Amino acid sequence: MNFRDYNDFEIINLVKQGDEEAFKLMVDKYRFLVAKKIKNFNLMTDFDDCFQEALMILHRSIIKFDESYNRTFTRYFESNLINFLITFKNKKIRYQSFKVEKLPIIYDDFIKEDEKIYFQDQEVIKAFSSLSDFEKKVFKVRIIDKKNIIECAEILNCEEKQVYNAVDRIRKKIKLHLMT
Repeated sequence: MNFRDYNDFEIINLVKQGDEEAFKLMVDKYRFLVAKKIKNFNLMTDFDDCFQEALMILHRSIIKFDESYNRTFTRYFESNLINFLITFKNKKIRYQSFKVEKLPIIYDDFIKEDEKIYFQDQEVIKAFSSLSDFEKKVFKVRIIDKKNIIECAEILNCEEKQVYNAVDRIRKKIKLHLMT
């Protein structure tokens, strides 16, 4: 059987009926397209895996192909293949970045861990003393008593916007005093 003697629609119908030789014809016809797309996506190191997956996509595309959409099978299969290759490449990139992030940074013979920052009581008192009276009240209600913004506004008898602004100023002031 030669695929040049048949058009795609005839071969697809034969494959749907279970003809293995017809599927082999489709594999022969589209193997160069698959190889070209794998090369274009720079996945030559994973060529065998991608090629096997592409054959499964080819079979799935043949089974699901509906000629009533006025679309050629080649374009239908190519779009399915491209979607797979994009997903494969993105997963590969995510996996590689995950491995790099999780590897410890080794210097000589020891592993360097993140340094913990500890503040002295005087530094915390100095940072807290830089807050205004209203900010101190907001700090007590919002941070220490763990109330939400609406409850803070009710307790302090003010608007929610004032509480939001005060919390923002508190963060900035404490960060400024403790990080310098």
